[in-house]
Amino acid sequence: MFAIRRIVTQRTITRLSTVPKAIPRVWVQPTQVMTRSFHVAQPRFDRISDAEEQIKLGTDYLNKGSIDMAMNSYHKSVRIAPSGAGYFNIGVCYFQMGKHKDAIKSFERSLEFTPNSADAHTNIASAYLMLRDTDNAIKHLEQASNFNPLDGEVQYNLACVYEATDRLDDAKTRFERASMAGIERAEAALEKLEKKMQ
Repeated sequence: MFAIRRIVTQRTITRLSTVPKAIPRVWVQPTQVMTRSFHVAQPRFDRISDAEEQIKLGTDYLNKGSIDMAMNSYHKSVRIAPSGAGYFNIGVCYFQMGKHKDAIKSFERSLEFTPNSADAHTNIASAYLMLRDTDNAIKHLEQASNFNPLDGEVQYNLACVYEATDRLDDAKTRFERASMAGIERAEAALEKLEKKMQ
């Protein structure tokens, strides 16, 4: 029978002020020395700050009207360190490009990182409305309302969709909530709806 031998070596750990890109690794075996190098991953905090920097850069491009450059920066950001903000902003770019199905996918991906984002649900609803899918739009606006019930814009948008789908009592309730939240146009919409309900 063969005996299995384990060779355990002690490694000396030295602290460096900077992280080198590659550190040689040495395994000591009974008759030979083998050296290999391996890549040390960038520290997590540096990756996150690099990703955030790409998001800021993308937002600057987007504000200047350069959607392609913004999209490129946002994609770099999520490659460096995936985040809800990165995917959310990719969704905004797709939406502005008129690629509503891709926008929905990106916003849904952002929800994997920030599941209670009322803004992501609102934008998904907007994309579904552009695709004329009111059932899914209502579902996501209701989710947004659940996560942020004091957001008057969400209440107003949900009221408008309810009114368009002849759910007039629900629309009235949402217009009232939007009005209480300070949305001025909700008052006029509520008056118009009450005349319609008579």
